[in-house]
Amino acid sequence: MKKLRLLKVHCLSSCYHLKFLSNELRLLEWISYPLKSLPSSFQLDNLVALLLPYSRIEQLWKGTIQPLYKLKVFNLKGSENLIKTPDFTTAPNLEVLILKGCTRLIAVHPSIGVLTRLKLLNLEGCKSLRRLPTKIEWESDEVAPTESLETLNLKDCSNLVSLPSSIGGCKGLRALNLSGCYKVENLSENLKQLALLEELNLSETARRRTSFIFQLKNQVLYFNGCKGASSKLRKNLPSLLKLYQRAMIEPMPLMLHSLSGLSSLRELKLRDCNLCDIPNDISSLSSLTFLDLSGNNFISVPSSITRLSKIDTLLLYNCNELKSLPELLTNIGCVVVSGCDSLEAIANPSKVCNSVNWADIRGINCYRLAETMNVVTLLKKYIKAFGNLRKEFTVVIPGGEIPEWFNHQSAGISIKIPLPHNIWNDIGFSFCRSCWYTTCCYNQPVTKDHFLLRYCSRASLLVRDFFECECIDSESENLSTLDLSNQEFNELELYMKHFCDHIQSVKVKKCGVRLVYEQDLEDVQEQHSNQTCVTIEEMNEDSVAEGSIANSSL
Repeated sequence: MKKLRLLKVHCLSSCYHLKFLSNELRLLEWISYPLKSLPSSFQLDNLVALLLPYSRIEQLWKGTIQPLYKLKVFNLKGSENLIKTPDFTTAPNLEVLILKGCTRLIAVHPSIGVLTRLKLLNLEGCKSLRRLPTKIEWESDEVAPTESLETLNLKDCSNLVSLPSSIGGCKGLRALNLSGCYKVENLSENLKQLALLEELNLSETARRRTSFIFQLKNQVLYFNGCKGASSKLRKNLPSLLKLYQRAMIEPMPLMLHSLSGLSSLRELKLRDCNLCDIPNDISSLSSLTFLDLSGNNFISVPSSITRLSKIDTLLLYNCNELKSLPELLTNIGCVVVSGCDSLEAIANPSKVCNSVNWADIRGINCYRLAETMNVVTLLKKYIKAFGNLRKEFTVVIPGGEIPEWFNHQSAGISIKIPLPHNIWNDIGFSFCRSCWYTTCCYNQPVTKDHFLLRYCSRASLLVRDFFECECIDSESENLSTLDLSNQEFNELELYMKHFCDHIQSVKVKKCGVRLVYEQDLEDVQEQHSNQTCVTIEEMNEDSVAEGSIANSSL
């Protein structure tokens, strides 16, 4: 096989007496390569990709360095016996170097500086590595070799004590990951020379001097697990797209004094930061689309959140002190309050937004909310606000007996309903499913029955992820796929399905359906137009009128 160009070895083979490989090889992939080094007899002049993940290699060559002039990709991921990298002088065209998980690697050869085309350097998990080369020499004064580097991953290099001063020469660097570099305290001021840097991960670091970060133009900045992250980071970062801070090591509450400098921020994740208050100027985050405040200790969410016109996802998992939510913009597609033990009230929807086609309120294990809120009333108010502008609206909340408002009910997962002659006058369908989740749902252990209610406008009845339906033709009585066009049907059969694909252990006890007409919403029209907030007293009155969840068996 002297002309062999591609060789992949994925079997566990000792091959201790291997002496020859084709000189024509372009790709050599050998998972768990068993030898301590490559035989010096190998002539790999034409090799483009050398992939030896999880090998037993201690050093690549013994003796004379082999030329690898055409090599572009070099992967030694998980080679735990590797002590030092080879001399890269003979591999000037290398673009990707992966040494992730080489836990015994103690040194990177200074010749890495000659790699004028290197784009990715991955040293994640190199726990024995203490320093990177501090002096990088290159042959030409015109082009710095490090200018090509775009991604430098030093995650979990737990013994790394400093970054080389020459890192400022990485003019093309776009992503720098220092997550888990506990001993890197003072970041090089040369980082501010990285004009193209977009993503900087300082999670779980012990950084102290970070004033220069204000001069960066990061779009993504991570501070997960950082000790006492300063609120100053919220200022002077107008180009920031994402700010992540999660699971602070110290229990001291995070104080958000001002958010006014982050007008370009698109995602804000402050999960488990022990937040007690949310500043009113959160409304200044005019570009925000995703907000995660889960696991914090605030009692209420400021009403100014309703001015966030672009937000579509609000996550409030396990905010145990949260008691109420302000009126919610109807452009917020997903609101999750699962595990909010103290939540008692959710306000009416505010003005209708035409740009979104669905809404989702998840209240897994919100038992106090279930006691005080009438889901039928809430459902009607949202239907009234949405009209035919929404395709779907869903509520998940504790509950057992399906409310009588759903006038077609059946045990199990299927139900047949007669279709009236005036079906074309309805505005949509409402569905209710009483079910018991035997495993966790939405990351919540579920201990009691829950309702899943959904409304779908007739104009966009595309809800096959929730149910399957069949219509019986009034003339031929043949089964056909649901098509609410001009055909005549006299019966509709629905099969309830899982709400989420990842929920495997769910038992549907009962299901209910109601065709919704304009007159069904007349009793909430005046109430909706005159009020913007649902009070506890109002919900109690509604409960008397229509039968609250609190009176149903859980």
